[in-house]
Amino acid sequence: MAKLIFKVTFLVIIFSTIHSCKKETKEIEEEFKEQIYSELSIENQDYDFGLISVNDTVLYTYHIKNISEEPLKITRIISNCDCIEINFDKQSLQKNQILDISTKFIATKDKIGSINNLMLIECNIEKGVAVLSMSGYISEIKK
Repeated sequence: MAKLIFKVTFLVIIFSTIHSCKKETKEIEEEFKEQIYSELSIENQDYDFGLISVNDTVLYTYHIKNISEEPLKITRIISNCDCIEINFDKQSLQKNQILDISTKFIATKDKIGSINNLMLIECNIEKGVAVLSMSGYISEIKK
């Protein structure tokens, strides 16, 4: 009889644990389903500065627009090259607001040739990041 009571108690504990885990998993799934993302548009996302010479400076401003009802929150912007200086106001953009992202690139001797630099915008869009690019050709000879 004691063995039967022990087995029943053990099964009740196991069933309760499994049921509890299923409930937690379902709550987490619902939380992710309810997450609302923002949407953005980028004017001239891929900027080609053409042919420049060593020591030339390229200044370019990207324009990011929030095209959704949800506020657009940019966490940070990172580049695959420390040769690009990036400046922007870290703020939430409401619908139809535009954010200017100023970039500065200085052509150095170690960058001679064709370049393609990428910048990742970490934000609350569905993909998690948006990509900007800056490309061109750096010549050793002054144009």
